[in-house]
Amino acid sequence: MGVVSYEIFDYAIGLRRELHMYPEVGFELLRTVKLVKRELKGLDIPFTERFGKCSVVGWIGDDPKRKTLAIRADMDALPIQERTNLPFASVYDGRMHACGHDAHTANLLAVARILKERQSELACNIRLIFQPSEEGEISGAKMMVDNGVMDGVDRVIGIHSENTLDSGTVAIRPGEYMAACIPINLRFFGKSAHATLASTGVDAIAMSVEAYSMLKSMVAEEAGEKTPYIWSVGSFNGGHVHNAIADFCESKISFRFYDEAFAMRVMKRAEEICRSIALAYGGEVEPDWHISAHAVINDVETANELISAIEKEVPVTEDFKRMSSEDFCWYLTKRPGVFFRFGTKNPKSDIITRPHNNDFLIDESGIRAATTAIVLFALQFGR
Repeated sequence: MGVVSYEIFDYAIGLRRELHMYPEVGFELLRTVKLVKRELKGLDIPFTERFGKCSVVGWIGDDPKRKTLAIRADMDALPIQERTNLPFASVYDGRMHACGHDAHTANLLAVARILKERQSELACNIRLIFQPSEEGEISGAKMMVDNGVMDGVDRVIGIHSENTLDSGTVAIRPGEYMAACIPINLRFFGKSAHATLASTGVDAIAMSVEAYSMLKSMVAEEAGEKTPYIWSVGSFNGGHVHNAIADFCESKISFRFYDEAFAMRVMKRAEEICRSIALAYGGEVEPDWHISAHAVINDVETANELISAIEKEVPVTEDFKRMSSEDFCWYLTKRPGVFFRFGTKNPKSDIITRPHNNDFLIDESGIRAATTAIVLFALQFGR
């Protein structure tokens, strides 16, 4: 991994720890954005903030005759209380980089530093995308894409840390890689009544319970044995006291899939079932849902080019098809590209915790493989 000197590796680690200590959430990334701009200014890399709130986009080269490679890093943390006891643990209560986005941002700045130093060797333009709100309900990627961040881009790549993959390696999967996602809010409205006079009310909890069972059966029926999906009810809330019939009940469901035609059939039937239940009880229902992420489908040609560019320097394995989702998909709606993982697992140091846990750690040495992979691909892109 000779393209990443120890000096630049130390630079990346220092940035990652600074970011980790001051995590910010969603679109409220003022300190994080200030750090990114500070570093880009120091590297003499021009940048803009015009693609949306708390976004930064830098560029190396702007020759219209050359192809442009976009490289994306997400910057946001999670609303989680950190329990790692790291010397650079979060100074903020209830906020933590529990998914590796601090490493993603630090990595892209290290990549920027190397590519700026080696700009004369590039055969392409580089677009550096620093994105807010990957974790939030409102996608920072979609915002930036809607605002034109992919205009003029030919390919796009993104990364994610992975604590099931050995540090120092990367995992790439051509083709179908990560699932699409529909978050669903089902709100049933009834009529309150005394618990001893239930027949005079309309039981919102009863409607929701019936929908819970019927919807699970319906999705399984639509999927059959071969269609992969996830239908998980993560929240179910209704009522306030033991002696009154609830007039409101809401359930929150995460629906993951690859086949959008299947998903649309499911959602059509789900709305029909819920309305039928509400009508039978004399209540009302408000189904609220949208596609928050499309499936991540890695471009096969780009994936093979990436593997070819890095396999002599970085150990590469083939990743597996996942039912998790990623808003990197929005970039892929505009241009082909690849989203891949870099290993941050180190069992000897007990670094095996999965993301979104309050004791999440990464083996920082894994960042070097990520930086190496991106730099090697960038140096051969456009030739």
